[in-house]
Parts: sequence; C-alpha cells; structure tokens
Amino acid sequence: ARCPRIHWVGVSSQGYILTYSREDRCLSTYSINGVRLARVDVGECLYSFLFSHDGSVLLTGGDGRHVVWRWVHDLKLADDGAREGFSARVDGACDMHKVKAFGATIRCLHMSQHERHLMVGLDNGEMYILAPDSNYLRQRLQRQLEYLGFY
Repeated sequence: ARCPRIHWVGVSSQGYILTYSREDRCLSTYSINGVRLARVDVGECLYSFLFSHDGSVLLTGGDGRHVVWRWVHDLKLADDGAREGFSARVDGACDMHKVKAFGATIRCLHMSQHERHLMVGLDNGEMYILAPDSNYLRQRLQRQLEYLGFY
C-alpha cells in the first residue's frame, strides 16, 4: 500500500516534527529521530497551521470552519493543563457581540505578539480577530497594575 502524500510539514520550537496529509486527513507528530509519537484523523481538510509561540500547541483551520488547538506532543485537544478552562475548538461566534460563526473555510491564521490576538482569514475574504484568552489577559493586566501600585 502506498503511503499518503504529505501536504504540510512543520517543526515546533520544542523539536517535534508534524505532518499533515489531505489524502487521509491525518496529522502526525514525530520525534526529532523520526519516531511517530501520535497520529489523529482530523476529519476535515486543513489549510492553515500555526504553532504557539512556545511551540507546545498547534492551531489548525480548514473546511470544518473551526480553529482547533492541539498539544503538539500527543495531538490531543488542548483544553487541559496550561489551557484548562479554554475551548480547544472555536467557531468565531460571540453571542454577546452578535458575531456569527465563521462562514467559510479557514485559509490562514496569524497570532499577534504575546498571543493577544488571533487573526483568522476565510475563503470568502472575511477576517476575524479573536482574543483567545481574554481572561488571562485581564488577570495579567491586573497583576501588572498591582505591581505598579494600582489597586
């Protein structure tokens, strides 16, 4: 049997090698020595891949119209550990601000400096700007203000 073609390959800052094949819709993680550590069928065609700044999380987007956060080392959904309490699948909707879910395939992802904002580009030309961790940012601002003597 022929191995599926690789359509994307990336190397995290932590030294993991990740691959994706559209043929079988699978993401795989390998050690720097080439040993496969994890494989997951993502169930959709992916077009955009982005590592977190620390290299521990891979963000993906594609036909499923969700941004998905996965731990690089095991490809499990990143909604535990350091990301506990945060969704690992985001559709862009925000009821409070009457923002609808992503209306087209996700084609590109970009994270701003310090991971404050995630920009999501869609196939229909729309762009969403999300604050993926607004509670964390509020807490960080509060700590900084307290450090500066404001209460």
